[in-house]
Amino acid sequence: MMNGVCSYLLLLTSYLLIGCVDTVILPDNKTVDDDYWQKKSEVDAVVATAYAQLRDASAIRNMIIWGDFRSDELVVTSTLPSSATYKTALAQIYSCNIETENAFTSWYPFYSAINYCNLVLEKAESVIAVDPDYTRGDYDANKAQMLALRSFCYFYLTKVFHDIPVTPGAYLNSSDDLNAPQANPDSVLTMCINDLQEASKYAISGSTYGDWRDKGYLNQDGINAILADIYLWRGSVNRDASDYEACVEYCDKVIAAKKEAYEQNPRRRRYGADEVEKDYYLSDYNNMYADIFGQTGQNADESIFELQFRNSNATNTGLDQMYFRYNNASSNGYGYLKAAPIYGKVDATGNGVWANSVDQRLYEYVYDATSTNTEQFGVRKFVATTSAGINNSADSKRDTRSTVYQNWILYRLTDVMLMKAEALVQLYNLGGKAEGDTRNEEAFAICKFVNDRALSDANKGSYAMKYSVYRDKMEDLVLAERARELCFEGKRWFDLMRYNYRHTETKADLTKKLTQGYVTNSDLFFDLALRKYAVPTAMKAKMRDERYLYMPINQDEVEINTSLVQNPVYKSSSKY
Repeated sequence: MMNGVCSYLLLLTSYLLIGCVDTVILPDNKTVDDDYWQKKSEVDAVVATAYAQLRDASAIRNMIIWGDFRSDELVVTSTLPSSATYKTALAQIYSCNIETENAFTSWYPFYSAINYCNLVLEKAESVIAVDPDYTRGDYDANKAQMLALRSFCYFYLTKVFHDIPVTPGAYLNSSDDLNAPQANPDSVLTMCINDLQEASKYAISGSTYGDWRDKGYLNQDGINAILADIYLWRGSVNRDASDYEACVEYCDKVIAAKKEAYEQNPRRRRYGADEVEKDYYLSDYNNMYADIFGQTGQNADESIFELQFRNSNATNTGLDQMYFRYNNASSNGYGYLKAAPIYGKVDATGNGVWANSVDQRLYEYVYDATSTNTEQFGVRKFVATTSAGINNSADSKRDTRSTVYQNWILYRLTDVMLMKAEALVQLYNLGGKAEGDTRNEEAFAICKFVNDRALSDANKGSYAMKYSVYRDKMEDLVLAERARELCFEGKRWFDLMRYNYRHTETKADLTKKLTQGYVTNSDLFFDLALRKYAVPTAMKAKMRDERYLYMPINQDEVEINTSLVQNPVYKSSSKY
């Protein structure tokens, strides 16, 4: 199947213009003509191509920059040569002086994926009448996937840009009207929720295939994870209990499905401890890294949705550049980005990320962990092919491989568990912290379960978290546990944005575009987001309100699509 997809991609490459919502169109050719849509294999090829857009190197680079580099997690590698392609663009972002021509302001892979989703949604149903091998059930499954993938893309884009265009359908010809107007986040999120709920009616289960497709295609678990994420985002901005309750509901659906799938499949009981029924089944302390991030692992039982590189025999060039080798050459021993000091050192005072030196994730996720002489730590997560070993930060655990086939993980079970914990804490707070309300304790139990997985049995007694310590600072605990568990996975900046919106003096309004109103950012947000800077006060002045939390629209887009209005805090270096 994948060879057919590759052939299809090669065929399209000669026809596609360089991509964005305004310029990725499909000119008249047989791949989009009605004559093309005659066979199930042709539909399958276009579905696979929609997913493939997010495997583009620029998409992975952007997800790392948008979700990790803008936060307190990452800094530019100090030894990066001036000739490195993206050094200037990264310096702009790091210093909060982003220009609209910056390479990381491009949104094209996401809109390219959206365009392929629209193409399937418009064309695929007609194939039922001409190919008996393509059934109504096949179409329903494709429809669910494309509605879900499109919703994921729109949700991601509105978190990054705030006001984004919603395309009316598939762009097929160069003569199509490309001036899609921007929509405010409220309307985008409502559209996504409606589409995901529609997709849920037809989605396949999370264990349909028994192979990589269970994690590589958006199924019922993936749809529920996206819905939980959207409700958590909207609930944090609106400070709305009903959205938090919906988040918990969809998290519970994912958690229950994962639990059922594990318990009904005896082959998954690889470790004796799992013979005891649990609320959550996670890879154990010794096997966690190998199962989730290792060379022969990936698509782990606890994973939900991963962009497939290993199973498509494709190099994850974007991840390679950002974390491993900036120009993808074996002679380079570092990527564009490294972990900030707080992610490589232990700080028992509570001002850092790691509270103790026995958390195995510290050693699995960064190189040279706990070194006192290091101010920049190499990112180990995704890059290393094997576990670091028990509390081992030895340099010998580095890799010198020539090709990176590492999947990019978009959702996994611990992410969903901690989403639930975050929503539970907010419901407890919104409920007035009433006596008898146990949601805070439930949130703590989730955090403890995730944290316990990173501790050896010998260390659990001394280092396991206690509710008495965290009961009055549960919001901070959840945020900190997400930082430990999910660092370098494109999550942190959005976690901090949710935290900011919950603490701004004035509640933000998702129905307003950035040109219509904005709120001043919270000092609590600044305390965390700016920890990597030597002079945080200088950066605070450059990030004073929510408009600065969003990326500018690339200047090329503004010039092509006359309906677009630029984020007002950014300017073009070539125009002004």
